[in-house]
Amino acid sequence: MGMTKELSHDLAAIQDLSAQDIRQLHTLILDYFAAAYAGYKLNAAFNGAVARVVYAQGGAEESSVLFQGRKYPARSAAFMNAVYGHGAELDDGNKKAAGHAGVHLIPAVFALADKIGSSNDTVLAALATGYEAYVRIAAAAQPGMIQRGFHSTGMAGTLACAAACARLYQLDAQGIEDAIALATTMSGGLLSYGDSRPAIKPLNPGKAAENGVFAAMLANEGVQGPTEALEGRNGWFHAVTDDIDESCLRGSDHLLLHDCYFKLYPSCRHTHCGIDAAAALHGKVSPDTIREIQVYIYQNAITLAGIQYPRNQDETKFSIQYTLACTLLAGSYGISDMNPPRMTEEVVSLIDRIRLIPDASMEDRTRGVRGARVVIVKKNGERLEETVLAPRGDPENPLTRDDIIEKLRACAQGQADSKKLDMLVEKILGIQGGRSFVNPMTVL
Repeated sequence: MGMTKELSHDLAAIQDLSAQDIRQLHTLILDYFAAAYAGYKLNAAFNGAVARVVYAQGGAEESSVLFQGRKYPARSAAFMNAVYGHGAELDDGNKKAAGHAGVHLIPAVFALADKIGSSNDTVLAALATGYEAYVRIAAAAQPGMIQRGFHSTGMAGTLACAAACARLYQLDAQGIEDAIALATTMSGGLLSYGDSRPAIKPLNPGKAAENGVFAAMLANEGVQGPTEALEGRNGWFHAVTDDIDESCLRGSDHLLLHDCYFKLYPSCRHTHCGIDAAAALHGKVSPDTIREIQVYIYQNAITLAGIQYPRNQDETKFSIQYTLACTLLAGSYGISDMNPPRMTEEVVSLIDRIRLIPDASMEDRTRGVRGARVVIVKKNGERLEETVLAPRGDPENPLTRDDIIEKLRACAQGQADSKKLDMLVEKILGIQGGRSFVNPMTVL
């Protein structure tokens, strides 16, 4: 049995979710809404431009969109809700996959479920399927996919959304395989946002959600994709990597949705270990006594998040130096540091003294390690050091559901009152059992 077919059979076998699985899915959904509130507000100019293009097209009123008073075609709803969810870099992710999952899966599944009238149980099974597909496929293609310049959130995300939405249609293993196969020819997403103008990054999960829905719709109509769509001579893996880690395609002894991390800071995950290290060092040294700050970190982090002097809020998301300097000075990092960037004389002076040093030991895919070691060298020769291999929010250093609800409240500040947020939380936690799905997007 080939890779694509075997994976599709595994995905079709995901049926009865445990209480722990359902609890984790509820937490992931809560986290998506926190990220969406923040992304809608912080990426307002980009969101507005995209919305004017998409909403002007109108179309059938099928699915709810965040912050809108009417429904739009399911594909458009999936696209816009994914764009909003990625605007602040606060959405969940997976280290082995090196990308984000919920930001495209939740909008895609919710949009199609809204359109076709799915049950809660089917929605949860579809989400579990999507997370499983995303992590397995993306992890199997890493690190080659990054080295080739592809963004796994968009590339593997399209395939994952197709698989998840095929489950909403209750297609069998062959139908899931066809949906994935069709999605392979629609997937896209480059890391070029890291070179300049990173505000466009949300287009990658947006297109993953939209095209994943479309692929599943086609599969539901009986359209078949190419066989061996992943592993074939001209297949998806051939396009994105030179080496396939087949062990990742076989999954684990638990659903991989439990291996996702949550983010406390509105910046790329590659900055988070530095932020946590700086928070631990805050107050232990006076900035004017520092000669140099050495940050030992893996090369991918430097490549993707090494903007030294961010000029706007979008560039702050991809600056190890800026986020670390702000945290070392204030003891914390948050949304208020982004817009506009807090490029004070004190912050710039610290950035001038930060040196990023490639260190392969800070990344170990087998142990799920993507960390950083921060060494402060004082003018008198003394050294202070802090190593963080797993930032707060990683599975190895987990947050509680209450932490995520608090994150939701913080991200929604100024946009929703406590009553509306309580209603949103209640609707999300109510997604279980055989009742008809009621899209929480309608609360906002």
